[in-house]
Amino acid sequence: MILAVLFANVEGNILIERSVYIVYTVLGDVSIYVVGKDEYDELALSEVIFVITSAVKDVCGKPPTERLFLDKYGRICLCLDEIVWKGYLENTEKDRIKRLIRLKPPTEF
Repeated sequence: MILAVLFANVEGNILIERSVYIVYTVLGDVSIYVVGKDEYDELALSEVIFVITSAVKDVCGKPPTERLFLDKYGRICLCLDEIVWKGYLENTEKDRIKRLIRLKPPTEF
């Protein structure tokens, strides 16, 4: 799975090219793209992009402008690191992601 964040004004949802799936959305001034294939089909990627947009909204407090996104870039990267690790979906639970980005070990598993 590949994550890319671009600053653009693009609208759309799902693209399928051969066996590669691309799911994208616009959140404020930021376009978020998630690309996958095989077990990461459009349904799995839709879940991933929902978790990512929720995490970005939580970190920024609102749909981000380019400036706000760059100001909160470090915390956003921590969220992305907890959601996707080495190309594999790891966490989708909002509360768990919030707990993990506090840089403290979680109290329960």
